[in-house]
Amino acid sequence: MILELDWESFCAKIENWQTASLDFVFFISGALPDRPQEEVLHYLDQVIRVLKPGGLLFVQGTPHQLPSLGVYLDQFLTFKYWIAIESTIQYRRTGLPSKHAAVLLFTKGKSFRIKPLRFPHQTCQACGRWLKDWGGKSHLMNPEGYLVSDVWKDIPHLDNYRSLSKPIYETLLKLIPAATGEAAGILVPNTAGTLSLLPDAKTVLIEPALSSKTVKEANSFSEYQLPLFAIRANKESESESHIWNVVIQGDILETLKQYPDQSVDLVFADPPYNLNKSYNTYEDEREREDYLNWCNQWLDEYIRILKPTGSLYLLNLPRWAMYHANYLNQKLYFQNWIVWDALSEPRGKIMPAHYALLFYTRHPTRFTFNYEAVDPIDARFYCLRQSCIRARKQRGEDEKEPLTDIWWDIHRLKHRRDRDFHPCQLPDALLERIIRLSTNPGDVVVDALAGSGTTAVVAAKLGRRYVAIDLDPVYVAITKQKLAQLDTWGAVQRPKVKKIKSHYNKKALQLELQQIAHQLGHLPTPEEVQQLSRYGLEAFLETFPSWSKALKAAKLEVNHANPSS
Repeated sequence: MILELDWESFCAKIENWQTASLDFVFFISGALPDRPQEEVLHYLDQVIRVLKPGGLLFVQGTPHQLPSLGVYLDQFLTFKYWIAIESTIQYRRTGLPSKHAAVLLFTKGKSFRIKPLRFPHQTCQACGRWLKDWGGKSHLMNPEGYLVSDVWKDIPHLDNYRSLSKPIYETLLKLIPAATGEAAGILVPNTAGTLSLLPDAKTVLIEPALSSKTVKEANSFSEYQLPLFAIRANKESESESHIWNVVIQGDILETLKQYPDQSVDLVFADPPYNLNKSYNTYEDEREREDYLNWCNQWLDEYIRILKPTGSLYLLNLPRWAMYHANYLNQKLYFQNWIVWDALSEPRGKIMPAHYALLFYTRHPTRFTFNYEAVDPIDARFYCLRQSCIRARKQRGEDEKEPLTDIWWDIHRLKHRRDRDFHPCQLPDALLERIIRLSTNPGDVVVDALAGSGTTAVVAAKLGRRYVAIDLDPVYVAITKQKLAQLDTWGAVQRPKVKKIKSHYNKKALQLELQQIAHQLGHLPTPEEVQQLSRYGLEAFLETFPSWSKALKAAKLEVNHANPSS
């Protein structure tokens, strides 16, 4: 049962509602643009109260308004997902054209139950093969479609900024266990147009005239002495060249404080994600407040050194990006919450693909922005296989689409041959787009959490000056080596990864497990594989990190044979 209420009815009834009585709530914040923040938070408190343990809260809105609500709710509920929803294109007066509307998904307590949801597989318009390149793993494709991620691009692009479009609303309902049966919930506010039924996916929204300035100018910071470089002035000088094109091992805060005010054109950061990854010397499992306070300290330094025409880009997981955005909204001018659609290792019933790339500027309108240098991009209905790209372009098939704030065309590094010794190395293409967009040749690019130096290397390739800072001497050495190779040979030389020859490969093992599962009618145990496999159990144990990974193809066979199980 779903009760749809307008705002006035909701406000009148909610405080008398029974505690822990609802299974889910849809809260349409985009329909409340003129409501005071205090009022909205008061009624969100009531929503939290009436949710059952394990109840779901869906909060619709825009990337500019949702961070403050998300940070508030994260104190009382468990954050699960920021679902980025590609919507009607908005041609804004500054920044990238926007297609990013969003729904935050929280659960009350630790329990989290949703139904798995699949979207149909897509095919390439040019070559007819699957749009996603499975890299020889098409036998792992589920015939019912791909498991939904937290970036939704394949639903009609309607207005989800002021409301929820009907297709999105109906899709969200499918996530709720027994949504049309025993589960009870509300949608609020159900004002006219809350459920947008716009039929035309090509409708364009034009941003209204810029409102009066709503954020404070960055505070004026005192300048610092530069003991490492023995310079002081902000103006360009011959001696100042010694602080650019450098790789420094050191603490991020101590090193940044040695740089002049308003001296840098672009600052980029990809901080540790606080997920206990195997970084070399970082203590990455910080408590939330310690982690965020640490981030805010170096963000303040980034803001101080940023030129009036400069830009800040920050990459993090959506939960942490909410906090960064909430902080930066008080310091700089918001341009875009860019969604980098880069699926990591599949896990959960909604696969994590959304990496948040925040884009802020020192000035609301007067900043370096070379949109023509990165726009347009190849249309999304083409695959990214090099053979297909060459063939279709040779025959003149080369449709384009505008670059927006949903970036789906840059993939994570998957192959060992492309990686350095860092758990979260970024692809060159991502940094190249950022640097081309927000700097000119000769400009200064700073990455003070440089890792293995991708930002510095790409900046140097593009004729920009760079500063790379990292605490870890291993990463500093890798960065210096790559820059030296670039200077000597014009490219980074990567060692070839030798493949160990064997009489089997991963695909052959997976296909055999699939056959064994079909023969047995259930997922095979290691003992059964030992008896029935022509390769032997040891081959599977050496090839796969876990038995569940080995069984992935076999699970598809069993589930397809027993769809009701």
